[in-house]
Amino acid sequence: MRKVFYELLILLGIGGLLWALFAVFIQMPTRPTLISVEEEQSIGERYTSSILKINGFNEKNDIYIDSVLAATADTLKNIQKDAEYNYEFILIDNEMVNAFALPGGYIIITTGLIKFCETPEELLSVICHEIGHIEKRHVITRLIKDIGLSLLTSSDPYVSGEIAKELLSQGYNREQEDEADLFACDLLLQCQLEPRSMASFFRRLKEKNEGGIYDDFEILSSHPNMNKRIKNVLAFKVPSNFKPGKAWIDIDEIKRRVEL
Repeated sequence: MRKVFYELLILLGIGGLLWALFAVFIQMPTRPTLISVEEEQSIGERYTSSILKINGFNEKNDIYIDSVLAATADTLKNIQKDAEYNYEFILIDNEMVNAFALPGGYIIITTGLIKFCETPEELLSVICHEIGHIEKRHVITRLIKDIGLSLLTSSDPYVSGEIAKELLSQGYNREQEDEADLFACDLLLQCQLEPRSMASFFRRLKEKNEGGIYDDFEILSSHPNMNKRIKNVLAFKVPSNFKPGKAWIDIDEIKRRVEL
């Protein structure tokens, strides 16, 4: 019996050594690709369509706003060297102050968010934050983990409808939120815009949320420690010679149009 025990220990030791060598010399992907970007875009298209059928999530159509959002999507994609997605921003007529990243590059923006933002940089900081979740594949990996690939790719309309509702209520962990914040700061900097404008947005959101009215906002609900996030954004390093430019969005005109 003792001999068998020793032989087992030896085998376990050899197995552990082989695994250690494998881990050292074979590079394992830190973000395993469970599905392709193309497959994810197909999933995103289906769930975006399902969300727009939910009561209170009606799309608001305005030629001017649509053109601004389309130009913004192209700008934010083209300025990145390694962007994997084509972005599509969809404005919905809803008083919630919110934005949602969906699989495949789709981002839902509420009219309530536009009304809340005081500057175009604030609005762009939220959009860039949601792009961070998409490009870092937080959205699709979270869904696969929580729901499973087989259900996520189901063609059953009832299943798709229920998952679409789930998409609007789930949040991210703190590490993912921090990563999306820093991604947004970096993307704003690449656009020659003030990256720390996100801190101003967070501060105002925190001040106005004392009664909990914005708890459903994705950025708040999944990462409530706003003081730490404000500090992290303010600590974001910008070049000493950085001079922020003018944003391409006329926030006052967009606000005027969402009221129509």
